[in-house]
Amino acid sequence: MKNVIGSLVAVAGLAAAAHAQPLATLLKYEARVFNAGNDAGWGSAIDVNPGTRVEVRALVSYTGTGTVGGLSQIVFQPLVQGWTAGEALITNADTGQAGPATGIGPVGGSRSTPIGTVDNLPGVYGRITPWGANATNTSTFLRGHVGTGTAAGMLRIAQNHITNWIGSGATSGSTANNNVNGGGGVSIAQIANPSRLPSDPAFNNGTSNLVVFKFSFLVGAGDGRSLVINTPDDGFNRTLSSGQYVPNIRWFANENEASASVQTAAVAEAATIRVVPVPAPGAMALLGLGGLVAARRRR
Repeated sequence: MKNVIGSLVAVAGLAAAAHAQPLATLLKYEARVFNAGNDAGWGSAIDVNPGTRVEVRALVSYTGTGTVGGLSQIVFQPLVQGWTAGEALITNADTGQAGPATGIGPVGGSRSTPIGTVDNLPGVYGRITPWGANATNTSTFLRGHVGTGTAAGMLRIAQNHITNWIGSGATSGSTANNNVNGGGGVSIAQIANPSRLPSDPAFNNGTSNLVVFKFSFLVGAGDGRSLVINTPDDGFNRTLSSGQYVPNIRWFANENEASASVQTAAVAEAATIRVVPVPAPGAMALLGLGGLVAARRRR
């Protein structure tokens, strides 16, 4: 098994050189404390108490120097480092969303009935509309895989049947997506404009901070620790070229392109959730008393 931790800290420049693709796509993770009433509070680092429900979102941006007309496809596998038995992934069984009870978001795609994507709203998880061109089903739905052995202490999000850890499994052939070529992760893609039907979701020509996927979990007990959400280099989709796997993130050169021609590598930007202790009742009382004394002094 490859060293996943080493992949997580690979230098972006070295990764780009090794893959012979321009490093022109950024996958950024952000987290926030869940709030059903608003969608505010997202950040790359947040402090939470044990028992808090957090939401995580993945955003994609084009960082190259050329001009593109919208994201075509990216496949990635989110990893949560620092995962313990006390953490609990929020699944369809918790949210009442369609699809398998252990899944993250509904099955299906942009043309299924019901649709296999969700709106970008608090408390709703899975692939965000319109990024469902590649449909999932009851065998390939998205779920959490808890690592063992050298991958202990990590949660990996991928399709249900991708049972190998990142970097393991067949190195070629039809089963290379489990899990060498990264193709069995969260599949984000939209239907090309020339192929769109009137009933299809609207084409998204944005190139910066595109929210493509969301998930949520409850933070377990134990303060003074951190959970880090990231994707290693091998966790992005790659395609076989001249006997080597190279990154295959695709952008449309323009809105009317039928087959996305801009091929790039990607790098991830992590989000950190710091677990801090809940103040003891006595400490809270002292804080309240201190504020009362200060108020009296000002009178």
